[in-house]
Amino acid sequence: MPGAVLRERREWAQHRGYEFHKQDPYLVDEFTRGAAAAGAEPRDIVAGQVLGHEMLLMDIGSVAVMAMRTGAASDVVVDFRREGALDVESGDDLVPAFDVADFHIYSTHVPVVERLVDPRVRSALDAMPAVVTAVWMESEWVLAQMTKQARTLDWDAMQAPLALLADTARVLPPRSAAAQGFDPSAGDPTRAIEPQAAALAQGPTLVGPPQDEFVHPPVQRPDEPVQLPSRTGAEVHGTMAQHALGADEVDAIADGTERPHIDGDTPRMRRRLDGGSSLFDDGA
Repeated sequence: MPGAVLRERREWAQHRGYEFHKQDPYLVDEFTRGAAAAGAEPRDIVAGQVLGHEMLLMDIGSVAVMAMRTGAASDVVVDFRREGALDVESGDDLVPAFDVADFHIYSTHVPVVERLVDPRVRSALDAMPAVVTAVWMESEWVLAQMTKQARTLDWDAMQAPLALLADTARVLPPRSAAAQGFDPSAGDPTRAIEPQAAALAQGPTLVGPPQDEFVHPPVQRPDEPVQLPSRTGAEVHGTMAQHALGADEVDAIADGTERPHIDGDTPRMRRRLDGGSSLFDDGA
């Protein structure tokens, strides 16, 4: 029946708590590969948050597409196509790489794809429903286009594999002009902070507001000036008894006249001085 898929999509969005829009002007120039290579505008858009990623389900031309935002833009394009979708236009700059599962991989930079494909990518491609004909990564999105027979169960089954591919796409080289700062609005919604907690989190103000003109700080001077020492005149501070230099009341430890007394019972080590040193002589 005409409009049955659209009504099913609306009900699916309402049941999942997603938003539905007929059009979105911000998505007009967002996608340029796969189903969007012909320049068609997205319409009948379902938007929501899935596994930490922004999810979009939409129609681009006559093709249903599900997209997930990765959170980091890259200039490298990676295209996964099934055997029956090799005629999909994605660009003349794609080079064949290798095959994974039922998908042929194309990319603008083959060495990057060799590092990209890991067990997560293989598991995600194996878990893709049969209605998915192509998956590609462009800019900060991972998109999957499907056949016209795709329905609610297929949309649910696509979310987890596509989110896994969106996580894996973060290893792609970042775009040079892309902002690397963390954008909290792209994540899952969190609990709002109470006003009192937000005020405590800010803490005290350590630096005052900037001033247009410099203001000299106040200087507190004593009533009587402080007398500073000087070498221009001789001054006497206190008294000291006269004494000879080097003479003190400390007795010497030894005067050089005493000799130690050694009796016959004291053990001694006799030193033999009748020969030379034997330090460097070879032993027997």
